[in-house]
Amino acid sequence: MTGNNKSGIFYGWFIVAIAFIANFLSVGTGFYAFNAFMEPLCDTRGWTRTDVNLALTIGMAFMLLGQIIFGTLVMRVGARKLMIFGSTVAGISFILLFRAQELFYFYLLSACLTLGNGAYGGIVAGTAVNNWFVKKRGRAIGFASSGISLSGAILPFVAMILILKSGMVSASFWIGIIILCFGPVAWLVIRDWPEHYGMAPDGADLGADLEISMKDTAFDLKKDQTDIKGKLGFSGSGEFSIWKLSRLIKTGAFWKIGFAFPLVLAGVSSVMSQLKPRFSDIGFTDMTAMGMMACTALIGAIGKYVWGILCDRYSPKKVVIILFGANCIGLSLGLIHGSMTAISIFIILFGFAMGGLMSTFPILIADIFGRISFPAVARFISVFFIIELGGFIIAGQSFDRTGSYDTAYIIFIILDIIAFFLVLSIKRPIIENK
Repeated sequence: MTGNNKSGIFYGWFIVAIAFIANFLSVGTGFYAFNAFMEPLCDTRGWTRTDVNLALTIGMAFMLLGQIIFGTLVMRVGARKLMIFGSTVAGISFILLFRAQELFYFYLLSACLTLGNGAYGGIVAGTAVNNWFVKKRGRAIGFASSGISLSGAILPFVAMILILKSGMVSASFWIGIIILCFGPVAWLVIRDWPEHYGMAPDGADLGADLEISMKDTAFDLKKDQTDIKGKLGFSGSGEFSIWKLSRLIKTGAFWKIGFAFPLVLAGVSSVMSQLKPRFSDIGFTDMTAMGMMACTALIGAIGKYVWGILCDRYSPKKVVIILFGANCIGLSLGLIHGSMTAISIFIILFGFAMGGLMSTFPILIADIFGRISFPAVARFISVFFIIELGGFIIAGQSFDRTGSYDTAYIIFIILDIIAFFLVLSIKRPIIENK
């Protein structure tokens, strides 16, 4: 395999394309699809929105467990095997999920779906892309993660149309089949490291670009150059990181990133998982409300790529600070009722800002802790995402108790402010070779 095929395209961009689809399907089916299935589930089964939100919470808990497991496995077996395994589990789970008549089975299948999605999306897809890029990491991860938000613009619409035409069970069947078909495609395309094929990240010549690759490991070049060259050759398993847990827990950046992103995501995930129902609750028709939610997600997809490019040009930390501030302002506009101007600005600003969260998150980790160490560090930081689970409960309780999501929005804004100052205080850790 060479860096560029006959069309002159660096092979890493094919990895990005697969990661894009992985993010589209994993987040779309495990998260955004509930915008279409929420109301039919509650009406058909007699469940409350808190009941359904609890499934999202349980699923998220299993996602966190999966990120630790898959973050370790991806270093040992690579993304390729995990992707075909995960898509198989997720596809079958999604087909069965909306056939469940009891909450217990619904929760169990939701957990299986989330675990399966985590084995081919999330940290696995992010690692596959991160392995192939350094200088263009921002735009590569930005494009790959734009599949997350684009799924929100497309999949709920598709699901709603399928539900209206053939019912909830039939809709889940056809979407599940699509997930199952993804696995073989990923198996054919995914390759784990460019160094395995005589290439350097970004498609540069391995010899010419070796110094850039070494700098991105966060090692001292003069002292560790020989060892790094060996590691870049990956004669072993590839499971390698200078950032062991014992070192990470002594690093302020680890704790601050760990708390900041989940605090913001607690609001973003909860808002986006039921944005269509919110628009319906304040008076819009189902089709109009779904269109508004889709528009928000579509702007988020654009935002992911733009925020990624900004991280290539400017300090990722500064970009994240601006992003958190924009997200807070955008969410505040969602509290204004009866004004199409406020709603329109909310859709644009909140959509654009929330889109950047899951693209800047891996970029910031890789920037601070190094390309090779990315999955090792990300798996431990993912533990903090248990904080995100509370957002679904807050949103469900806000609606069930007050008939509105306004209380939840106020809480989410406060969490955004806390996260803003956490990132503002991050300092790059000093590496001491021992």
